[in-house]
Amino acid sequence: MRFMSLIYLVFVAVGAAIAAIVAPVYLDLFRRELSRAHEIEKVAIGLGLRFSRMDPAYLGSTAYRYPFELFSRGVEQTCENFMVGTIGSVDLVAFDFLYRQRVDSDGDPDNDVRSEPIRFSCALATVAGSRPHVVIEPALAPLPVRADGEPVRLEWGDFNARYRVISPDRGFAAALCDLRLMAWLVDEAPPLPLTWEIQRDQVLCRAPSLEPKDIAAFAKAVPEFARRISRGASD
Repeated sequence: MRFMSLIYLVFVAVGAAIAAIVAPVYLDLFRRELSRAHEIEKVAIGLGLRFSRMDPAYLGSTAYRYPFELFSRGVEQTCENFMVGTIGSVDLVAFDFLYRQRVDSDGDPDNDVRSEPIRFSCALATVAGSRPHVVIEPALAPLPVRADGEPVRLEWGDFNARYRVISPDRGFAAALCDLRLMAWLVDEAPPLPLTWEIQRDQVLCRAPSLEPKDIAAFAKAVPEFARRISRGASD
């Protein structure tokens, strides 16, 4: 009996030690998530947008409404910290997007190990017309996350040094990136690692999870980009 009691005490001690190590980590993550939501809510109020901690339409539905490959990645997608409204006559929705990937489990179907969340800041606007898929990404984007395809070389060397433009419709991509849009991207766009995507009537701006202090500039950039899309650059 004394031996069993000793084993029990050992298990309790080990459990307490593990909790003492793990609990502060989870508490810190929880506090940071709450702090991020609070900071983004303040940004939304400052921009005159509505804020919602979770999906304001239906839990998990937002990502599936938009025709972008990013929102189909992984095995578990979450959208949170929404800002919704209008900036400069352009309807906007911005949110944090998180997904997890299934980790290689050596072929064991019962070992459903998942990665830590991979996080993006996303903002979307709706524009008139319908367009083929175009990606405008930083020229120095890491190779594993670059869009597939041969870059469209444009006539402005400074722009080509800053951005890669990828599209299955190279003629359309060249028409889309007229001088007005290129000049804004080079001279006025926020100095953030932003990737722009256009598909049909949607514009997506995304970046690896941004700090709350950068969210206002990020959100305001999307209407500016949308207004500079040439009316002629549409199917």
